[in-house]
Amino acid sequence: MLRRNICNEAGARSDGLMFVSVLFITAFTYIALTTNPVYTGIGVGDRAPDLSGQVWDGNSWTDFDLQDNIDSMWSEGDGGTYYMIEFMDTNCGACIKSASEITNQQSKWTGDNPTRSMPENVTVEFLAVSISLRGGTEGWDYGQTEITDFRTEYEHTFGYMDDHDNDNRDEWGIPGTPTYFLVAPNGIILYATPDAEQGLSIWDAMDYEIPTGGVM
Repeated sequence: MLRRNICNEAGARSDGLMFVSVLFITAFTYIALTTNPVYTGIGVGDRAPDLSGQVWDGNSWTDFDLQDNIDSMWSEGDGGTYYMIEFMDTNCGACIKSASEITNQQSKWTGDNPTRSMPENVTVEFLAVSISLRGGTEGWDYGQTEITDFRTEYEHTFGYMDDHDNDNRDEWGIPGTPTYFLVAPNGIILYATPDAEQGLSIWDAMDYEIPTGGVM
């Protein structure tokens, strides 16, 4: 009569489980060693949160999503696009005061012939995100007409996002306006107003972080 060899079967099952465990540990270790998880937040070194909405480019309102313009494989030394993002309110006194300075800075950094020396494969885009600090308050007007008029008044050539529902403001946890961020081509924040040392402006950070010179 044939008898089952219980010891051999148990050993085979044990070997199988050990093999699966080794595969699992190996895969987990590989993932841990080859990935660099980055926290999503609004501090320097964080991955920028989602930022999307309708943007006025001077001619029409178009959909924009920051994540569609991020190159996750980018590394320092590569070409790419840096984003200067300003959260602002068209009624905010400090934002109105800074608007003229931004007018001067846009020719330095943006367009076909920026005056700031940069590699040919490096570009800079400005994006103003117009939020609503005091919706419903008398004297504080909101709406897309307010955005387009403000952009025209200060002769800005970059896009203005309509965030009067404050979805992006809440996602980013914006404490006040104006608040500035510099985002690298891979979506990592290089400068954030809430983290900035006293006296260090967004323009100082851009001069420091964005490369100069010829083709990279």
